[in-house]
Amino acid sequence: MTWGLPPRFRLVTEAAATALLVAALALEVTDQPLQSELILSLAAAILFFTAASLSTLARRTWLMVVAGISMMLAVAGLVRIAQEPLLNALHVLPLLLIAYAASTGRATALRQRRLERIRASARRDGEERERHRWARELHDDTLQELGAVQIVLASAAVGGRPEAMQGAIDQARSLISNQIASLRHLIAELRPAALDQLGLRPALQTLCERASETFGIAVEFRGDPDGDGVGDSRLSPEAQAHVYRIVQEAVTNAVKHAQPRTIRVELHEHGRTVTATVTDDGCGMPNPPGARTPHRARGAASQGMGLAAMQERADLLDAYLAFSSVPGAGTRVRLRVPYDR
Repeated sequence: MTWGLPPRFRLVTEAAATALLVAALALEVTDQPLQSELILSLAAAILFFTAASLSTLARRTWLMVVAGISMMLAVAGLVRIAQEPLLNALHVLPLLLIAYAASTGRATALRQRRLERIRASARRDGEERERHRWARELHDDTLQELGAVQIVLASAAVGGRPEAMQGAIDQARSLISNQIASLRHLIAELRPAALDQLGLRPALQTLCERASETFGIAVEFRGDPDGDGVGDSRLSPEAQAHVYRIVQEAVTNAVKHAQPRTIRVELHEHGRTVTATVTDDGCGMPNPPGARTPHRARGAASQGMGLAAMQERADLLDAYLAFSSVPGAGTRVRLRVPYDR
C-alpha cells in the first residue's frame, strides 16, 4: 500500500488506463487516424506506469506488462506515421520492459513463498514458545501453590487442634487469593477483557498500567483528546486484537531488551488510519530494521521471532509497520492501520 494517496486514486488510474488502451486498440482495428492511436496508447502506458508505482509487487508486475503492450502499440503507430523502418528498433524497449516485469514477477513469487515459509516457521515457533511458557507458569506457580495448600490443610488435619486448623485455613486462603490474581493475569494475557468490553484505547491503557506494575517501569499512555472510541467503530474486533498484540509485543521487547526508564504508547486517528506508536528511551537496537529508511514489516523476519510475529499481524491488517532506532537513544515502533472499507 502507498501512503499519502487513497486507494481510490489507484483504481481510477487503472480504469482510465484500461479505457485508453481499449480505445487505442479500437482505432487500430478500425484503421482510424494514427495520431489519435499514438496519443491514446502513450497516455495508457503512462497511466499504467503510474498505477504500477501505487500497487503491490504482485499487481505491479501485470501492470508493467500491460504498459509494455501499450508502448509497443505506440511504437507501431509512430513507425507508420514517420514511415521510417529504422524506428522499429524502438520495439526493443517495451519488449525489455515486458521481460523485466516477467522476471520481477517470478522473483516476487519466489520471495513471497520464502516469506510464507518464514511466517509459518515463526508461527510454529511462537506457538511452541507460548506452550512452554504457559506450562512453566502453571507448573512453577499455580501447581506448586496448590500443592502447598494441600500440604498445609493435610498437616492441620493430622494435628487436630482448632488453632492449627484456623491458621491453616488462613494460610490456604492467602495462597488461593494469590493464585486467583495470578490466573487473572494469565487470562488477561490470553485475551484482555477490556478489549472486548470497552475497546482498543481502554485495553491499551490497561496494558500500560499492568506493565508499569509488573516491571516497575514508567509506561505512559497518550491518546487523542476525547478519543475514547479511537478505532473502535471503524476497526473490526480482529483488527483491534492485532493492533493490541503488536503494541504488547513492542512493549515487551522494550522491557526485555532495551533497559528503558520510560515507555510511551500513543494511539491517534489520522484521516482514514489509526496510528499506534511505542517509544522507549532505552539502549536502542544494534541493527534496527530499516535504520536509514522507514521499514515495511516484510523485512522484519530476520530480526527475530517477536518482530516476525509483528510482521505477520501487520500484513494481515495491510498495515504499515516502521522501526526507527538510534543506539543509546531508544527505539520507536510505529503502526499505521487503514480503516476497514
